[in-house]
Amino acid sequence: MSFWSDQFTDEKGGKHSSKKLWGFIIMVLVCISYILAGFAFYTVNEGLFNSMLVAGTTLLGLRLVGEIFKKKN
Repeated sequence: MSFWSDQFTDEKGGKHSSKKLWGFIIMVLVCISYILAGFAFYTVNEGLFNSMLVAGTTLLGLRLVGEIFKKKN
């Protein structure tokens, strides 16, 4: 259960993070479309797929970049 709660909350105070939530939703949609395209159910629009992939990774990666450049005492 901690996996799912981590997807929707920040470390600071347990607040809900809209960036993490939308990043997670977008990445789930990207994964589903990639799998369905592999089974040849439909043809993926490459421009839309790439845009969603960039948006999802950006939303999820903002936290990671912030952690990398944060000063530690």
